[in-house]
Amino acid sequence: MSLSSSQKAVLTGVVRGKIQWDVPLSAWTTYRIGGPADALVTLLDVEDLQEVLKFCRLEELRWKLLGRGSNILAADEGFGGIVIVLGEGFKYIGRDPERDQGSNWVKSGAGVGLAKLSSWCADSGLSGFEFASGIPGTVGGGVVMNAGAWGRSMADVIRSIELVDHDKIEIISEKHLNFSYRTCRVLAGRKNAVVTGVTMSFKTAAPEQIKETIRTLKEKRKERQPYGQPNCGSVFRNPEEISAGQLIDEAGLKGRRIGDAAVSEKHANFIVNCGQASAHDVLALIDEIKERVMQTSGVELIPEVQFLG
Repeated sequence: MSLSSSQKAVLTGVVRGKIQWDVPLSAWTTYRIGGPADALVTLLDVEDLQEVLKFCRLEELRWKLLGRGSNILAADEGFGGIVIVLGEGFKYIGRDPERDQGSNWVKSGAGVGLAKLSSWCADSGLSGFEFASGIPGTVGGGVVMNAGAWGRSMADVIRSIELVDHDKIEIISEKHLNFSYRTCRVLAGRKNAVVTGVTMSFKTAAPEQIKETIRTLKEKRKERQPYGQPNCGSVFRNPEEISAGQLIDEAGLKGRRIGDAAVSEKHANFIVNCGQASAHDVLALIDEIKERVMQTSGVELIPEVQFLG
């Protein structure tokens, strides 16, 4: 559904940040796929966020939070509702002021890029976030998905999160978050709330040692993943004790193409946009992969990519 003129007028009065109407989501996702969202709002701070959440609740409008768009497949038809982007007020990084100056605890806004935070930690001599250096998402999205790589994940460093909905702000400690593989179970049940900030703890190490580790991991990622082609990262979650990419490769699907969507020759758990791929192309390929892998291995692959619209 499209926003009515009266809803647009009210939203304009509510938001202190920037509003864009009928924005192609292809410009906001790493897949470079997706039709227009009714409205895309870039919010200044928590107060701004709560006002928009109240408005959506009152008007019964759909909304979706969008970080870097790195794990998103947006529909060709677009999104009937409001896409929320966290602006500058959610992009802070600093030592936790509630702890000693020598503390290794860090507070970060949810809008900070994972790679940027990893680089900041390296400069500060804080080790433990090197794994995130090549993940093209935000801290908030990383919490929701329990993003990880190289045997490490967000669950290893998070100590608490700030969670905001239309009428309250909560601080939830790590012991109540219930992380598992690519999931934060508490957040999975809180679809109407937004992660706005995170507190993490790290170990100390020499900055050059940390930076060398980051360089090594980035080189490995470039060797193994399809850089230079639009994609959403891993399409499927890894089943227990085997990688989804291996199962897809064994099913003979490397290079399989539907329209302009293709299974990467470099890493079979990546579907790349070869130019003008549509969401329908990608979805058709996802369905074929699931069917073929079930036939060849008896394993049901579960998508890791999030669908928008």
